[in-house]
Amino acid sequence: MKRRTKLIIGVVAVLVVVVVAVAVVQSRKPKGILVRTAKVDRKDLVQLVTANGTINAKTKVELSANIMGQITKLNVQEGDAVKKGDLLLVIDQARYAAAVNGSRSNLQALEAELRRVREAAAQAKRDLNNTQAQYRDGIIAAADLDRTKSQYDQAVSGVQRAERQVEQARADVASSQDALDKTEIRAPMDGIVTARNIEQGEVVVTGTMNNPGTVLMTISDMSTVDAVLEVDQTDVPQLRIGQKATVRIDAFPDETFPGEVSEIGSSPIRGTSALGGAATGTDYEVKVTLLKHPEHIRPGLTVTADITTATRDKALTVPVGALVLRQPDEKPKPGPAKAAKEPTKPVPAPTTAPVKADGASSRPKDIEGVYVVVAKKAEFRPVTTGIKGEMDVEVVGGLKDGDEVVIGPFKALRDLKPGAAVMVDNSERSGQER
Repeated sequence: MKRRTKLIIGVVAVLVVVVVAVAVVQSRKPKGILVRTAKVDRKDLVQLVTANGTINAKTKVELSANIMGQITKLNVQEGDAVKKGDLLLVIDQARYAAAVNGSRSNLQALEAELRRVREAAAQAKRDLNNTQAQYRDGIIAAADLDRTKSQYDQAVSGVQRAERQVEQARADVASSQDALDKTEIRAPMDGIVTARNIEQGEVVVTGTMNNPGTVLMTISDMSTVDAVLEVDQTDVPQLRIGQKATVRIDAFPDETFPGEVSEIGSSPIRGTSALGGAATGTDYEVKVTLLKHPEHIRPGLTVTADITTATRDKALTVPVGALVLRQPDEKPKPGPAKAAKEPTKPVPAPTTAPVKADGASSRPKDIEGVYVVVAKKAEFRPVTTGIKGEMDVEVVGGLKDGDEVVIGPFKALRDLKPGAAVMVDNSERSGQER
């Protein structure tokens, strides 16, 4: 019995020692949520809008035929340089040349007829003059004068009719000559043949209201080129004509090229995107004119452009990852008074206007802010932000130089509450945690 009692006492003693040891370890273990922090400091910020697109000539002409026929001569290949007026191709001229010859022959016959009737009208005029003189002298009767005058009037009418026929024949010659001239397609400007859609021997088709016809080739002036970009609708309000840009051409990976915004689309892109996909209707076409480009640049090359929309020197900044949104009913605790030498703009208390209870706007607006570490506790500070850089955002109200803000991990920022105890660990290993 005594041995059993001693055994029980020993077990109890061991348990007491274990409990005390665990309590000591727990009491020595630091308490709080593990976080990473960064100091609020000043940096030069550049706000960019980045978009993808393709290279296109600022000026280009797509050539189509105004007449139908078979191509009998083709003088250029894709990539050839051409001068304004150079003969590019010839459409079969046989029937058009025949039409010109026929209309000219008809004109010559009508001009000969016009000369004949004019001579007849001149003779009728002389006869009328003689008849009038004889009538005044009483040699002939009035009936003879009337007959001569009628013959003269008919001759004048014949001249007028012949003149109209000659004018119509001249118009026919001009029309047939114009058709013949259109069988020769010439370069409308200096440039490069950037597309050739036909081969010698093919038959070209003229356009109609519902059919654009055969596009023969495209002549592009590659001395000035645009980067035609597809910009998301959320970025378009930041863009202005003349903003500077840096363009990277995938075919020339080791270089960047300066440019500036020259055109901002007013309607969303619909149909097929220039990048090959279906347009969503939420992107807008923006053109950036390259101020410098490679000598052998070609249309269709893919590009990425960074458009500078705003800059700020020595701006008070925090990392973008430090920003969080909180519901307005989560009352933030007031922070310590700001130093007199670093005044900041006051942040007005959020208000919610009365709206219908069942409307989407009835939900209170989230407050943007950051968690600041004060005396090993997390304090939520509403902030007013300015421009955003790639990794940092400008803070124009709510913080001051040197404030320590929580930047991660994401789970900690998501679960953090005002007043919660925190443990700062900015080691490399902590930065790699997700």
